[in-house]
Amino acid sequence: MEWRDEEILMLVKVYPTPSKKYGETVCSAGITRHGKWIRVYPVPYRDLPPSQQFVKFQWIRARITQAKEKLSRPESHKIDLNSIKLLEKIPAGDKWGERENYFLPYVSKSLEVLFENQKIHNVSLGAFKPKKVKDFIIEPSEDEWDLGQKGILSQTSLFNDRRATLEKTPYRFRYKFTCNDDRCVGHNMIILDWEVFESYRRWKRIYKDGKLTLEKLKEKWLTYFFQKRESYFVVGTESEFGKFMILSIISPKRKESQLRFGF
Repeated sequence: MEWRDEEILMLVKVYPTPSKKYGETVCSAGITRHGKWIRVYPVPYRDLPPSQQFVKFQWIRARITQAKEKLSRPESHKIDLNSIKLLEKIPAGDKWGERENYFLPYVSKSLEVLFENQKIHNVSLGAFKPKKVKDFIIEPSEDEWDLGQKGILSQTSLFNDRRATLEKTPYRFRYKFTCNDDRCVGHNMIILDWEVFESYRRWKRIYKDGKLTLEKLKEKWLTYFFQKRESYFVVGTESEFGKFMILSIISPKRKESQLRFGF
């Protein structure tokens, strides 16, 4: 197993999930200094000390090695948790500033292009800007973790009794959208971005009303992100069947000309 040092601009942090192999873990991904999409795991984010807890658009330095997986996704790497060093954050700025220099060169035209590259090169990570987001769908989900997941979470809690037990969100979230591609027939894709789950958890405490909480959630994740912002999807495949999912929303401000003409 050959390890190497790598600097990564972190763009993805999905909501934690219980894993039989890794305990409570978070899918994390970004772009390297060399301009390559990369996925790193296992990342028990809530167990990391504050000095290692990265945020979106922050550079980190860490030791990584190519992961051995069933689907052999080329972007997948294991990370040496003890080696994680936080580097500089890239601020958003009024005009999105430096962020677009690191992100936009690695944005694909459409999800169809990523599908094509998946077939040819086994690509499993990428980003694109949807042509039109038609709906933000909220579906009921299980209220509690299943028995196996509860067992995993109780075991991981033994090693860190300072953090709260991972909360199960009783909803699934999806985007219904089209791409800027003649081959696109429309997509309905699940969202795993940690931020949407955190928005739900935070707002249900603030508004104390289930219906209002979901209305506020839809207002931000549909109206705000796709009418007032110029948002992109970062997507990646799961390890078992290679199905793409939305991992992160990158949402710079719309340019003034777009707002003026209603684009």
